[in-house]
Amino acid sequence: MLLNLLVFIIILAVLVLVHEWGHFWAARKFGMRVDEFGIGFPPRLYAKKRGDTLWSINIIPLGGFVKIAGEDGEQESSQEMIKSFSAVAVSGDASVVEISEEVRVPSGASLRQSGGTLFSQKPIWQRMVVLCAGVFMNFLVGWLLLVGVFMVGTPQVLMVTQVSEGSPAFMAGIQEGDAISGFSSSEEFVSFIDIHKGEEVPLSLIRNGDSVEVMVAPRVDVPEGEGALGVQFVFGGIGESSLWGAIKDATMYAVQLFGMVFVLLFKLIASIFGGPSIIQYVHGPIGIFQATSQASGLGFVFLAHLIAIISLNFAALNIFPFPALDGGRVLFLLLEKIARRPISARVQGMVNAIGFALLIALILYVSIGDVARL
Repeated sequence: MLLNLLVFIIILAVLVLVHEWGHFWAARKFGMRVDEFGIGFPPRLYAKKRGDTLWSINIIPLGGFVKIAGEDGEQESSQEMIKSFSAVAVSGDASVVEISEEVRVPSGASLRQSGGTLFSQKPIWQRMVVLCAGVFMNFLVGWLLLVGVFMVGTPQVLMVTQVSEGSPAFMAGIQEGDAISGFSSSEEFVSFIDIHKGEEVPLSLIRNGDSVEVMVAPRVDVPEGEGALGVQFVFGGIGESSLWGAIKDATMYAVQLFGMVFVLLFKLIASIFGGPSIIQYVHGPIGIFQATSQASGLGFVFLAHLIAIISLNFAALNIFPFPALDGGRVLFLLLEKIARRPISARVQGMVNAIGFALLIALILYVSIGDVARL
């Protein structure tokens, strides 16, 4: 369990850091000043300044953050009276802005002092590239891992995807995500179960890397819509492929998965306003941890495949046009382009704070569902 937890933390931390590195690299390329690149989240353990950037190591090891000077809209106006803001980084892509006292600054003085290195001083297209760079990095990592997976291939696995409550499989303790050993095809497994209806038979399972033996009695009288065992399963794997074949398959897979997640997010919002509920298909950190444990138990290639899926999900989620996400901030820039004037930093801060609170609420809600499924 501790090893699986460590693997889970490392995976999430690396994917978040890759995302933040994308923002950092793009910002530096466009001459923006990066005040801090944090590994983990505060409180701070260690920090060292190199150039204009403070590199910090923090206690909470669940990712990191990048603080780009002027990304909260500071110094965006040439008015005689401006407000002083203190930005508290909540994640790499969201901040909560707290308004402090008003101070008088000569018109344009702060702009000259910054030397044009602020995020808010750069052209809109450059700011969009910086915001999208993290998403690009996550997509690239997911795609590269998929290319490797398609080149190497994976063993054939019989995986349980659903267990009906009260069924023989449920009573025997078979769980979603268990891999059933000893069968070379789904037809062989179904035939075995049919032959032994009414008899108690052993099944060998792989669960979170451990071998588990269960005794189960397939039922003779099968309820409508269920099988004799009461499980749904998939059987398959990925065959080895050439480099070019792997690139082609990985590209198609990545694009399809990215689009599917994007559509799922729109449907999730639509369900709030009376659309069909799809919340059961959404998992939080607990669900991801369980999936990671199962994949690591099956082998490195399966784990790499899962990391690719998580990275692509992360990319699609962050570019979604919702407040506090990269996509929400890109939307603000599009509105700025249309209106030909910056959106108020106060408005952006309030909207992003509300969006962040809603995201936390969603994570808590789906985590409760993950616990219930456990």
